[in-house]
Amino acid sequence: MIRFIGKPLEIAEEKEITLIINGRCYYLACTPKMLKELAIGFLVSEGLVRKIEDLSVEIFDDTVIVKSMRSKENFEATEVKIKIDEKIECRVKFKLEDLRRSLSLLEIEEYRRTRGYHVAAVVGKNQFFRAYDVGRHNAVDKAIGLAKLNKANLDEYFLLLSGRISVGIARKCLNAGIPLIVSKAAIFDSAIDFCKKTGLSAVSFATNMAIGNAIE
Repeated sequence: MIRFIGKPLEIAEEKEITLIINGRCYYLACTPKMLKELAIGFLVSEGLVRKIEDLSVEIFDDTVIVKSMRSKENFEATEVKIKIDEKIECRVKFKLEDLRRSLSLLEIEEYRRTRGYHVAAVVGKNQFFRAYDVGRHNAVDKAIGLAKLNKANLDEYFLLLSGRISVGIARKCLNAGIPLIVSKAAIFDSAIDFCKKTGLSAVSFATNMAIGNAIE
């Protein structure tokens, strides 16, 4: 039995999808929208590919199939898992006041209606690529995938998100080649250590902390 204990909100969508990458299956619980962007972003943020031009993506209901236009062997050989001791370079710098203003990009109507979604955006000087999902990792992957499909140079952008900065989120940012991660929420100690080791910059407005040299 379901009872309403006040004015009910719209229910956020969550569904398990199967992501098949050259025959290997991954199972993701996500909001079933922007699945192509999710697949591309997952590949990039997990360090499996850097270039997406040779990839084909097919979507069949709750199944997403990603194949390389080249052979499976070539695809696997191009995996580029980033090592912890690899450094990221910052080509552009961002003003702290601009980063603070960018937080308004997180206030989307889907969140107001449900209070159930995380929001992420890949933000540059003149444009941004935004997505939402029930999972913050998925929202990040969708935003990165959308940016890659629009041929954005990710080393000139920063990653903005509504959720906490964990080492997993920081690693996604590094794998994608994004030099700065910004959140209105807290940052974990593991993520701070990761930033120090890799040169990744981070701003947590909840923790009132800025790390790295990507911030003016």
